Amino acid sequence: MNYMVSQFAQPRGLIGRLVGRIMAYENRERNAWAVSLLKVQEADRVLEIGFGPGWTIEHLAALATGGFVAGVDHSQTMVRLATERNAAAVREGRVTLQRGSALALPYEAESFTKFSRSA
Repeated sequence: MNYMVSQFAQPRGLIGRLVGRIMAYENRERNAWAVSLLKVQEADRVLEIGFGPGWTIEHLAALATGGFVAGVDHSQTMVRLATERNAAAVREGRVTLQRGSALALPYEAESFTKFSRSA
């Protein structure tokens, strides 16, 4: 049981991918509400902290079509899953996703116009 609980804290491997999909489904309404509150515009530069499987990143990128969306998550499994989900935007250079910590962001705060944290 502890193994499964730990997967929700830091998803990893095949089970982590499944947990990521569960989290995306469970948090979809809350994340959609958060995105709506941000009122993202076409040219916004958005930082998403804890992007999980990338559902919110996908929606932010669809709004900031002339801007940029960056994300950090502490799970390498979620970085891979979110990168797969957002492959076209990543290839276009409109989205950058990386493993990292909210305590040591690899960006300057002034680099962004909006900030989000997934549930």
